[in-house]
Formats: sequence, structure tokens, C-alpha cells
Amino acid sequence: MDFLYRYRSIDKLFEYKELENLEIYFAKPDELNDQMEDYMNIVWQGDEIAFQCLFKHYLYLLTHLYYEASIRNRDKRLDIEHLPVFLAIDILNAPEIKTFFKEIYFEFFSSQSIAEIPKKLAQSNKKFTAGEILLILKSIHLYAYYIIDSNIKKIFYRINPFQSKEYSESYREVKNWDGCSKTINLLIGGLYYREQIVNQFSNFSTQYQINKAMVNNLHQDKDTYNINILSFDFPDLYIKNIKKLLYNSFCVACFSATFQNEPMWAHYANNENGICLRYKIKNENNKSFINLNSAYGDNRSDKIEKIYRNHEIFAVNYSDVYPEIDFFTSLGCLPKKILEDFWLTNYDRTEFSSCLKKYDNHNEWYYNYHKKATEYICTKSKNWEYEQEYRIILRELLYPAYEEKQNRLANYKFEDLDAIIFGRKVSIEDKRKVVWIINKYCMENNVKPCNFYDLYYSTISKRLELKPYNNFYT
Repeated sequence: MDFLYRYRSIDKLFEYKELENLEIYFAKPDELNDQMEDYMNIVWQGDEIAFQCLFKHYLYLLTHLYYEASIRNRDKRLDIEHLPVFLAIDILNAPEIKTFFKEIYFEFFSSQSIAEIPKKLAQSNKKFTAGEILLILKSIHLYAYYIIDSNIKKIFYRINPFQSKEYSESYREVKNWDGCSKTINLLIGGLYYREQIVNQFSNFSTQYQINKAMVNNLHQDKDTYNINILSFDFPDLYIKNIKKLLYNSFCVACFSATFQNEPMWAHYANNENGICLRYKIKNENNKSFINLNSAYGDNRSDKIEKIYRNHEIFAVNYSDVYPEIDFFTSLGCLPKKILEDFWLTNYDRTEFSSCLKKYDNHNEWYYNYHKKATEYICTKSKNWEYEQEYRIILRELLYPAYEEKQNRLANYKFEDLDAIIFGRKVSIEDKRKVVWIINKYCMENNVKPCNFYDLYYSTISKRLELKPYNNFYT
């Protein structure tokens, strides 16, 4: 592979001055066309300790957010896009965690049916999907919420909520609800039907509506946004945010292997009213690169800088099967100390999950971890196969630097821009403007201009072809 092609509309080219600045924009997943761009095919498979830790983290995060919303920052709305899923050692060792959260944790697992869940999940030796884990969390959520709610009210508000008959009855109904056991048995049983899952969600919905009426009745004089988030929406938000523990957010620059793709001209170059940029590619050791000046975020500080470096180019794999990411052995955004002290150990830190052994051989784990990242970022449905897409990936940027557009702009070297191809519908005026921009840059920097081509349809080859652009009038 000697060249890559990037389709651009004229409007965006001029509006953002991409040619003047020699810029390539790296898009976030939600800015791309494929709705599956940010999809991770996460599976949960592990021993009893690993699953206990999942529920421990779920409880801890729910407790932390409840405390924030009801005690520390009562007037601040929870940021549902950025739940604080990360833990620090100083938080784990804080006195209130060792006492207050410990009571919540052991009260939660004092329920025999709850205590059996991690054991059943581990013994099944099944790979549970995100949708199945969500079902389980929904089945235990109201029980967890009541435990946290009642403990915080007793400790910080000095009131006993169980003195309320309505509260006590709702708590008993949630605690004795058999939906949790039914859900677990359904999932570990293997084969189940869509109707059964729909029925389970219907059961959850009914249960939630009953308690929603009760909760809102108790808070008639308050903004119930945070209350609704914590008491009803939290399982879905947790699953959405938990994947941040696995991989940093990514952004990509998309290219194609060909300029002869008519749908690509239609979709990305404004129905041939745009252009296609052809870049030279470096090939070494069976890998392809392009040199870009891109932002680099140091994980150990907030410093963001731009440096020129070779960026590997990856071919997109088109498949109807997305690569699996094992949750318990892919916690790459956490230091190993957190894995040893919280995520893969029992509450007293006296026993460890067998999943922790996967991290021992760091070089092997690191290689497989990053290989899996590339696989999931570069896998798309076969429906997109016509694009013949290649990608450059940026994964080093951390939030909030990742959200800043200027940090997702990279500069290429002019000598790597081999040609500009004009679509068949580009006006003479726009062609002149593009040529003028390039010629101006070349005169100012004393370099030779790139090639210019016009696109045309060949009745001989029956496909799009190139002919030199006649720039006599420019």
C-alpha cells in the first residue's frame, strides 16, 4: 500500500482551513456514521471473588453518589456521562469507608439470595454479556438502594426511616422479591427466549414504578432529578460508564484504500462537490505509517503537548462478530495496586481472585490488551465493507483533554500530501481556490506543489479514473 485517500467536502475544507493548516481531524465515536463505533463486546467470566468485587464496586459507587447528592453537594446535579468509576488508594483507606461502607456491604450480602449470586455466576463458568449483567444489577438495585438510603438517614440525619409504615412495607417488598433469583436462574440456565427477558424487564418496571411513587412522595418538596438517577436509572448508567475502566476514550481519522468508491464520494465528499486527498504512506516491517504532529497526554500529569511521531495505520475488519473483551482481565485503566486492594480481592484483602494472575506477566498482558483495543476499534459490520476503510487511532488523550477539539487536530507534513482529486461537480471557482491555497503555501515554504487531478468516469474501465487537472486558467 503506497497511498491512502481521505474524502472531504469543500465546505468543511474551507470553513476549518484544513488545507492552510495541513490538518486532519480525529473524530470521536459519536461523530462517526456507524452507531456501533463505541461498542465494546464485554463479557464477565470469573471466580466468586471477582463477581463479589463487581457488586462491591457497584455498591460503593452508588453509596458515594448518594452521599454526594444528599450530604456534600445537595444542589448539584449528578453528571451522568462521567460517573466517578475510578477509585484511589486514599479513598479506600478513608475511615468512613472502613466503617460506614463496611456496614452497607455486609448488610447487602446478609441476604442469602444475594450472597449466592457471585457463587452461582462463578460456578456457571458462563460468559455473561453486558445485557445480562444489566439484568442482574436491575434485579438487586432497589434492595441496594434501600440499604444505602436507610443507613445514610440513620447516620447523617439521625432519623429511622423504618418508622414510616410506607417505607417499611416497600423495603420488605423489595427484600422479599423473588425476581432476583428468577433472573439468575434464567441466565445461568443457558438458553432463554426474548419473551422471557421482556417479562423480566416488565417485572423490574412494575417494581420500579411502585417504589418511584413512594420515593417521589417522600420528596415532594425537592428536585427529584438526582433521586430518580440513583433510585431508578443507576443500573443503566453504571453499565454505560463502567467500560471506562477498560480502555481510554479513543478518536479516529478515517481513510479509504481507493478514490474510485462512488458511495464514498456521495457520503463524505458532498456528492462529488468535494475533493479527495491522497497521502503517501511509509511501509516498514509489514506495517504502514504516516507521520503526524498530534496531541499527546501524559497519564502522569495534565500536560498536553503536540509532537511529530509515526502513527500506525490499521485496516478495518468487517465482521458480524465483534471481538470479546474479558472485563476482569482487561482493567487496563487502573493501577495494579487498585486491582490488588479492591477489584480482585475479598473485602478483607486476605484472598485474591484467580483473574489477578493474568496481570502477572506484564509484557504479555500489555501486548494482548492493546491488540484487543485495536481489534474492537477497527471492527465494523459487513454492511460497511464497501468503504475499504483504514484508520489512525488516538488513545492517549484523557478526559477532559479528549473533549477539546484542538487536541484532536493533527498536522501532516506537506511532502506526504501526494495529490488532490477534484470531484466531478466541483466548480471552477472552488478548484481555483484550492489550487491557490496550495500554491501560496508552496511559495511561502519554497516547496513543490502536490499533484492535481480531475475525476471522470471511464467507459472503457467502467469505473472512476483520474486525469491531470488543467490549471491553465488558475
